[in-house]
Amino acid sequence: MTTTDAFVQDLRVYIKKEDEKPLLGPNFYKAVLNGELSREQLKKWALNLFYVTGQHIRAFGGIFMNTGLSPLDQKIRRHIVENLIDEETVMGRGDDAHWMLSMRLAKALGATDEEIMHPVVSKEAVDYVNWVIELGRQEYGLVTLAAMSIGGETRSDSSMKGFVRSLREKYGLSREDLEFFYAHMGEAEAHGEPVFEMVREYATTAERQQKIRGNITTWCEKFSAAQEGGYRVAMDLDQGVQVHLQQ
Repeated sequence: MTTTDAFVQDLRVYIKKEDEKPLLGPNFYKAVLNGELSREQLKKWALNLFYVTGQHIRAFGGIFMNTGLSPLDQKIRRHIVENLIDEETVMGRGDDAHWMLSMRLAKALGATDEEIMHPVVSKEAVDYVNWVIELGRQEYGLVTLAAMSIGGETRSDSSMKGFVRSLREKYGLSREDLEFFYAHMGEAEAHGEPVFEMVREYATTAERQQKIRGNITTWCEKFSAAQEGGYRVAMDLDQGVQVHLQQ
């Protein structure tokens, strides 16, 4: 077993390497920067983004359920509360709940209410959502939190800024349309960084380190596949599957 300091440093090195790849997928990122996509293709991609954004936060319920009453558990739950303020309210980063901002983007690109409630998304996106929700149900809260926060919320903003600029300049989307992306800038410090310190406190055995490392790796792989799948559906390279978001 490595020391907790060395383990956390190894995680930072891994995420820095992952950060070399655009979080939303290299093929989609390149196509947007080159202005190669139609608005219809962008709309299909945005519906995939909306599905993932709105559904994967359900895993937070499992994080709450799978914590106890230790000081670390309180840190975990407080962190999730702060995160949910962003994800579900108008009091955090952005002028609306983050899943509503992703819906705003899809509608700005022409999505109808019917498409919003019954979107066609990639099979990989469905697989990712099902996996992360089940992870939240089955594992200790910090394991799921580390996968989602270190995997997705410790990335730099460097690639995102050029991506958003291209969406404004080449596709005519407004600042309001793109609020979803602006709301996520700076998340590394707010949502990702504190989780490293919780992991440092928790990962005191080889088993805990292995579980955290393995699930961060799986999160990155499955989230990346969901993004690439969304691009392939948008380009009509894959058929996708229709999901139904009304209970």
